[in-house]
Amino acid sequence: MKAAITLVALSFSATALHAFSPTPAVLQQQHSIRSASSSVLQLRATAESSSSDVTKDTSSTCRRSFLVGASGTVAAVALSLQQPALAADDTKKQPICVIGCNGRTGTEVVKYLISKNEPIKATSRTGEYNDAASVPAGAMLEQLVCDVTNPKSVQLACAGTSAVIFAASASKSGGTPSAVDNAGLVNVAKACMDANVPHLVVVSSGAVTKPSSPVYQFLNLFGKIMEEKVKGEDAVRKLYAEHNANLREGGQKLTYTIIRPGGLTLDPPRGVAAIELNQGDTKSGRLARADVAQLCVESLNYPQLTGETTFECYDADTGAPLATVGLSNIAKKKTDGEVFVSGFERRGNTYEELFTGLQKDA
Repeated sequence: MKAAITLVALSFSATALHAFSPTPAVLQQQHSIRSASSSVLQLRATAESSSSDVTKDTSSTCRRSFLVGASGTVAAVALSLQQPALAADDTKKQPICVIGCNGRTGTEVVKYLISKNEPIKATSRTGEYNDAASVPAGAMLEQLVCDVTNPKSVQLACAGTSAVIFAASASKSGGTPSAVDNAGLVNVAKACMDANVPHLVVVSSGAVTKPSSPVYQFLNLFGKIMEEKVKGEDAVRKLYAEHNANLREGGQKLTYTIIRPGGLTLDPPRGVAAIELNQGDTKSGRLARADVAQLCVESLNYPQLTGETTFECYDADTGAPLATVGLSNIAKKKTDGEVFVSGFERRGNTYEELFTGLQKDA
């Protein structure tokens, strides 16, 4: 949520509080607000004490974003006095954290979450969401610093969330494939476990397990990114398997989903009925980033189907074997007439249908 909107909400909240007579219910809510304000001060102290691991500009942005998000919580409590009809679940809903919100896929994830009226932590190295100007009034968006190479900032970003979507990747300014797609992903997975985040969704890439394929060989020229992505994937699977195998009594089982898109486009989303999923990394194609974003978010709604799975995704009419998919993607070729069946394809008219039948990772 923009700082200006938050300030207006806080101003309105103060007026609303004085307008009510001090009934026991109101006194209890006022106590909640004072407690929330106290929490803000504690959070600020925590953020300042850990700022030695980040640059001055970054830590300043982190504290500013922290206070904006916490102030928004205070405003929401006060405004609830005017809106007693709100469902209890709405006031308790934890945000979904998007790591890499300024990447092309991450931006689409944030947009889709906004359209679903989900509370969001939009995180980036700068602490600012680049498309904030287009965020509608009333959207539950908090901007926060998260540098995946800095474990402390990752822990702050993941804390108190219902799910984390990892949409970060290597870039000239953001870090190498080794630092981001591998070690950075591991930092995020560990932070999710420490914070008991129920579900981690990872955006990876098709062909990461096929080093002899033309797609792998071409993309791996860029800092060995394919090699680092699959290392990160393997580490996530191992970490979650170990966590769930060693649960103590009363411990919470956590899960993950790894999504491997084919060639990414900026086309409008075609929707669930156009998508095909595959497993085994033998087939790929093209897919709009907006459709990948929807897969990320919708997979959170069906953890019993998507939890502990890894799958490839592409538009069904572009699917092709890895040996030829690179050329067909470059030519924007449709492959309806070319029959290649792996035996692990999934289709559906709803996301539940699409995800049904996915095999769990070994």
